[in-house]
Amino acid sequence: MTFEELKQFTKQTGWGYLATTDGKTVGVRPMGGLAWKDNQLLCATYTPSDKVKQLEKVPYGEYCFCDSAGKHVRIAGPCSISTNNDEKLWLYKQVPELAKYFPDPKMPEYVIIKMTPDNLRAMSSTDMTYEQIRN
Repeated sequence: MTFEELKQFTKQTGWGYLATTDGKTVGVRPMGGLAWKDNQLLCATYTPSDKVKQLEKVPYGEYCFCDSAGKHVRIAGPCSISTNNDEKLWLYKQVPELAKYFPDPKMPEYVIIKMTPDNLRAMSSTDMTYEQIRN
């Protein structure tokens, strides 16, 4: 699988599960509202969420996107929280459904998790081995 195929797979599956930790507690939750910008994965969220608090303590996360057949990709890397209104507006335009959750893209509660992947893996076969993907 190429990096572009991986990005396409994340678009097709639509939802990914994001794992974060604060060093003691691990949280995993389904995440929509995602889009790739260059080589970064951007995702909308609310500032008071556990994931933001965890990423402030341990700025690293991992997404898993899976289809109904079990084919999946794992995307891990350092994360930052962006409050930049230009970035927020860009994601808002890429994912129109965000308007259901955030009536105004400039609202301070709406922030973006920006991941710069440093570990990309795909499992698409029945031999249960991961293929490392280069980005």
